Amino acid sequence: MKQETHLLPMRAGGQVALHRYKPVNPTGLPVVVAHGTLSNQYAVEHLGSFLAAQGFDTWLLEWGGHGQAKPAHRTQNFEYPALNDLPTAIDFVVQHTGHSQLHWTSHSGGGLLALMLLARQPERISQIKTLSLIGAQVTDAAPNFREKMRVAALGALTRLLGHTPRKLVPIGPEGEPTLLLLQWCKWNLSGRWKGADGFDYLAALANVNVPALVIAGGRDEVAPPKGCRRIYEALGGPKTWHECTVEQGFSKDFSHSQMIRGEAAKTEVFPLLQRFIQAA
Repeated sequence: MKQETHLLPMRAGGQVALHRYKPVNPTGLPVVVAHGTLSNQYAVEHLGSFLAAQGFDTWLLEWGGHGQAKPAHRTQNFEYPALNDLPTAIDFVVQHTGHSQLHWTSHSGGGLLALMLLARQPERISQIKTLSLIGAQVTDAAPNFREKMRVAALGALTRLLGHTPRKLVPIGPEGEPTLLLLQWCKWNLSGRWKGADGFDYLAALANVNVPALVIAGGRDEVAPPKGCRRIYEALGGPKTWHECTVEQGFSKDFSHSQMIRGEAAKTEVFPLLQRFIQAA
């Protein structure tokens, strides 16, 4: 299998990194695999390797400020990479491979970025053949008073320190811009997914008619099933829902990270994505 890395400069500064896993004889459209916040390519490398082993031309995306991709600036909010980094990556993959479409597969915040882009720029919808979202939510991480206090404390400390307080969010190895994390906190505390200009993302998802696969983990505290389900119900195209719980036939109630790492993910979760992509 051939591996290559592309560092793509962006107009406003910073970079996007694309790490390609190319089988000898790739089949079908290219597949982009995007990590979430506080993470980098290594968070989704197991998924990327699995898809490449099935014959897919697989591209692991690192958006600005993660892994090998230099950040544009540290004042960007959550919407910035969606509207700047993702178009750069998508255009490069389709032009480099000669295909007009790609499959988008993502974990956590990597899925939110794709949704924000497609909601804001519906002309991009034609470039996405399928959309797979693993543990992606933005409105329900604070379902009770205790969790509201935790998210509020995260926002307050982030604003005070000017960086991510790692002890409160032991999710991955990367930090995030202050405004990005504050926006995430605001969305989850308010239960409303609205842009800095008031744009209603959840309502706009009705116009996103890409075939979608939405996967939630029964023990996911970062992306509770309720929040994932809210996105699922808002999407306007054909869609499939899986909740990774014992009750639904899985070996365990999956956590946020267990859906993308480990043997159970490889044998129970990854095949769901493989079949979904192959059926498109």
